[in-house]
Amino acid sequence: MTKPSASTGARKPPSQPAGSPLAAHVARAAGNRREFFARSTMALGSTVALGGSAVVAAGEAAVADPRANRIGVHAGGSDRIRIGLIGCGARGKAAAVEAIAAGSDATNDASAASGVELVAMADTQSNQLQTAYRTIRGRQRHGVEVAGRRFIGPDGWRGVLASDVDLVILATPPEFRALHFENAVEAGKHVFMECPIASDAAGVQRIAQAGVRARSAGLAVAVGHQRRHELRTRQCVERLRGGMLGELTYARTFGGDLHDDRQVHRLDIVNWVLDQTPRAARGFGGVNEDNVPYHLVEYTYETDFPLISQYRKHRGGRQHGEYFHGTLGSCDMAHGSIRDRSGKVIWRSEAKEIRGKGWQRQFNELIASLRAGEKPWQLDQAIASTNAVLLGQAAIQSGQRTRQL
Repeated sequence: MTKPSASTGARKPPSQPAGSPLAAHVARAAGNRREFFARSTMALGSTVALGGSAVVAAGEAAVADPRANRIGVHAGGSDRIRIGLIGCGARGKAAAVEAIAAGSDATNDASAASGVELVAMADTQSNQLQTAYRTIRGRQRHGVEVAGRRFIGPDGWRGVLASDVDLVILATPPEFRALHFENAVEAGKHVFMECPIASDAAGVQRIAQAGVRARSAGLAVAVGHQRRHELRTRQCVERLRGGMLGELTYARTFGGDLHDDRQVHRLDIVNWVLDQTPRAARGFGGVNEDNVPYHLVEYTYETDFPLISQYRKHRGGRQHGEYFHGTLGSCDMAHGSIRDRSGKVIWRSEAKEIRGKGWQRQFNELIASLRAGEKPWQLDQAIASTNAVLLGQAAIQSGQRTRQL
């Protein structure tokens, strides 16, 4: 069982201290294999660059000019930050819009330059890239200048990394994340990547190895755990870690798997509240007579704290959320409320979110940090949450109690 101390509520939410359980977990993941870095010398023969620009062998050109500390610091946040987008699906184009908006004091004003500019894009599909380009330019017309730097094809990402970008957004499916992250680090780019960060354990290990290099190079690594940037969620976590529920006894989560991506957010919230990672899991899953998929996983954390995680996709929608139970009551994280043991609401968040909620705020905070000369580091928490999802999947597939490696 876990009893949060009053002092833990004052910890800064977005990062984990070097000596925390999460940091130790990531260090083990990074250290159990030799360092993985291979420079790519493959030319972009299969890539088409829209707009007539010449495409070079990105694997060599990108490494020649590392840019980890190129962004200067000026009063008023006047620095121009160039971003590149790899993966132009729904999340990729939304992330680019949010990043550009984050450079402006008024995040909803698309009529003025923000100081953040999209300068390169890549996707395997021409129509998806073109749709994203039109959407982003329509929302933030003063923040898009990608003439000659729209790269199409399986190697298009190399063109983005060879371009003059400070920050790269990795928004492809997670199967490609390790490859792109390794090469972004080699190219000296700050990184924002969507989660989950990998689709298997080998991918997580590659990410962890590249993370060691990124940290030593002074690169920022931010991850799309937007729930950590919601004011209501932050307030709930502060109260749980401050002891408002007394001793925490168990937690429940609903919704999502690795492919749905919601599960990684659910587990990240539990990891955050406990400052721990699950050490074992037992689960089962399948489809019912109506061909509706479901699963249930019981996680055990490092202090024997139990978490019951459920997912069922059904007609009429899905149930999502996180619930924490303690000796003094319970917390409904999704609705920002805490009840005593009789069911009476004793606290409810009154936080007013900005437009875009955590998705926008995560970029607001990232861009502000980069302009202040800081290097945000969110990789440890992302490795922990993705590993937790993979642990649950392994437990379901084996039908046996599975332990974290």
